[in-house]
Parts: sequence; structure tokens; C-alpha cells
Amino acid sequence: MMQIMTITGKEMVLDEATLKGFRDSIRGVVLSQGDKGYEEARVVFNGMIDKRPALIVRCSGVADVIDAVNFAREHSLLVAVRGGGHSVAGSSTCDGGIMIDLKLMRGVLVDPAGRTARVEGGATLGDLDRETQAFGLATPAGIISQTGIAGLTLGGGFGWIRGKYGLSIDNLLSVGVITADGQFHRASETENTDLFWAVRGGGGNFGIVTTFEFRLHPVGPMLMFCGPMYPAEQASRILQSWRDFMESAPDDFTSQFVMFNIPPLPSFPSELHGKAVAIPAGVYSGPVEEGERFVKPLRALGTPLLDNSGPMPYTTIQSMFDALWPEGTLLCYFRSLYLDSFSDDVIETLVATFKGRPERGIMFVVHDLRGASSRVAADQTAFGDRGAPYMLELNSGWIDPRDSERNVAWTRERWADFKRFSSGGVYLNHAGFHEEGESQVRITFGPNYDRLREIKKKYDPTNLFRLNHNISPAE
Repeated sequence: MMQIMTITGKEMVLDEATLKGFRDSIRGVVLSQGDKGYEEARVVFNGMIDKRPALIVRCSGVADVIDAVNFAREHSLLVAVRGGGHSVAGSSTCDGGIMIDLKLMRGVLVDPAGRTARVEGGATLGDLDRETQAFGLATPAGIISQTGIAGLTLGGGFGWIRGKYGLSIDNLLSVGVITADGQFHRASETENTDLFWAVRGGGGNFGIVTTFEFRLHPVGPMLMFCGPMYPAEQASRILQSWRDFMESAPDDFTSQFVMFNIPPLPSFPSELHGKAVAIPAGVYSGPVEEGERFVKPLRALGTPLLDNSGPMPYTTIQSMFDALWPEGTLLCYFRSLYLDSFSDDVIETLVATFKGRPERGIMFVVHDLRGASSRVAADQTAFGDRGAPYMLELNSGWIDPRDSERNVAWTRERWADFKRFSSGGVYLNHAGFHEEGESQVRITFGPNYDRLREIKKKYDPTNLFRLNHNISPAE
């Protein structure tokens, strides 16, 4: 017998015969506490998340996902869905419920002639990039290779080639979705169009996406990376210069300004470990020689402590931040906010806030949002308005659990302070622990919110898939 959590927040008991029948129906692995592999399987990216599902269903394919969804629905179980497990909010796991884990489903099938890739729901960016780059192709997908394709894409998907090719959702051609009734649906611009619209930005609210089909583009294998590391004491001037430089930047150049302390990693000179730096980082998606000429002014804004700029394989660029955010090691709390402008006032507030960080592992990132991704109409995808020119991320990471309360509180307070420079929308993949609830979701989706609620009602009327930036079904 097993006690397991339901969607009502109360526990129920599953008898041995019911459990055995379910285990026997799954071709993959069903784990519970005490089973070999359970402790490893329950670990997610954010070391701050320490939850214990009653059952972890490691699905081997779509049939397993269907059986797991049916079992969860029939018993009204609390459901968490894990793709890559990179949800900073910890939405991919739960205490006492059932985790439907797609991590064994990592296949990537590339059609080089048609320039498409079919990707399973447990694949990571690294899985996708490895297969597509074998043919000199890529699709926009994040900046950390361990990130799961599913969570990244369903929330939008910002990456290094966004300026030229848009967000991950802008390159999505179709999906295969298991909805709450256990049915498989293919959704695209011509099939189940309402569902296809909703999953492009609406997160995991509408079902479990088991397959993604992406449009691919000729990329690399070598691209120009811009990464001069200036002393943080010069951040105000460097930020102003970067802002002015980006006003005339072409779509080929995608940039984000990064402020952090150089970590004690072998890839950095030991004498620079711990130094606070300001980095006008970016990737040029055109010819390398063109890119080298273009980024030259950003590399000459002063005397950098270190300049990591240069031609690099696309796969190297995609994984260069991996070591800064090791899976399961750091305790993390990420907040984001779209900025209405990047005035001198914003810059000075940013610099002063950075200086006052309570923890060296707190990283600031400012995304310049111009380019192809900004030219998609608000109602074209569920993601909503693309009008904000910048996005700020306060990405806090630390080691000691005793520092958690202090660091989370500080990040929340500073995020709230920056709201005076914003209309209030956030990138929902980085929205803390979703503590603002429906109000934040409603603000971010804007006019799309009511339509999303109707689609939620159609495909998940009981809100089975609720561990996410949740959209409640329309009444």
C-alpha cells in the first residue's frame, strides 16, 4: 500500500494490486522511495528544490506517458511533469504526488534536406545541438546545454541566435501532445490550431508535449562570440556604450549584458577568481570575419581584465555557461522583468543594486530584445506582447542553505524595486517560485489570458496539469 497526494491536497491510499497493475503497464521504470535509482531520479537542476514524489514514472515512450496520465487522472493524483528538470521554480517535481519523467526520451531526428528536427520531450539543448550541427543546422534554443528543450520552448525560448531567427516557439512547426484525457494530439498551423497557439508560450498547462518539430537554419559551425570582461567599477560607462551600440545593431547580432563575479573555475586565470566583471556579450550569426569587425568596438570600450572573444564552434558557445550553473549543486532563485527602457536612471539603479548584492553568486543579465523575435504580433502566439525593448534577469545562486532566506528575500525586494521601470510583464520561465500566482500570469499574457483559459478548459478542465505558471480553466 502507498499513500499518495491528490490534486485536492489530501492523501489517498493506493493498494498493492492497483500499484502492481500500474507498474506492469509501464515499459520504462516506476520508482518509489527506497527503490534503487530513486534518489538520483528525483534530483532537479535547482539544489534548493528537495522534493520526494511518491512515484517517479520514467517513461520510455509515448505509450508510457499515456498510461501515466490516465492513471493520474483516474486517481486524481498531483502531477509533476519533468522534461529536462531545469525548472528553477521546481515545477518538474512534487512532494507526495506522481512525477511523469520524460528524461529517458531524448531522441533527435534531423531531416537535413527539409531542414527540420523532431525532438523528444526529454531532450536537452545539448542533444539537439549535437545532432543538428552535424549538418550545419540549428534552431534558437537557450544558452545552457543541460536545459530541457520542453520547458524552454513551452515558455518561449531565448537563445544566442534569437535576433536573426526569433524565439524557440517561432521556429516550432508542430507538437505531439498527450492531454489530460490521455489522448494524443498532433498540433500545428493546420491541425488543432488552438492547442498549437496555446503551447507556444503557454507552458505545460495543456498537456505533456512528447515531440517537438522545429524549423532549422544554416548556422555555424563557427560563429563570432563577443565576451570582453571589463572591471565592474566601469559598469555604468560600459552599459551606456553597449546600449548606444545596440541601437543600430543588425539582426545578425544577439546580445546580453552580463554582470557577475568570475568563479573559481580552471577556465579562468586564478588571479581573476572572484573579480566582479561587466560583459557586453553577444553572438554574430553571419560570417565570422564580418562578426569580428562588427564587435570590435565592444572589445575596445576600455581595458578588459580578460577577453574571451573569438570565433568558436556554435556548440561551444551553447555550453559555455554550463559550468556556472551546475545541475543539482547550486541553490537558485531567478526573477525576470521586461523593461520599458534602458535609461541612465535604470543603468545607475542596476549598477548600485549589483554593488549591494549579499552573495557573489548573484548574476545580473540584461537582454537586448531587438531583432526577429520582437517583430511577432502579440496575438500570433500565446507568448503575448513582444514590445519590451529589454529584459532584466536577477539570477541568484549560492551554496549554503543557511543563506537561502536572505538571498531569496533580497532578490524579491530588488525585483520589486525595478518594477518602476516596467509595465509588469515577466518571462515566466524565470518567475521566482510563481508566488504572485494568477495576477502575474494575467499581467504577462495580457489580452491572450482569457483565450488561454478557454483552451485550458477544453483540454484540461480539471486542471490536472497545475504545477506550472498555472492558467486556470475558464468557468
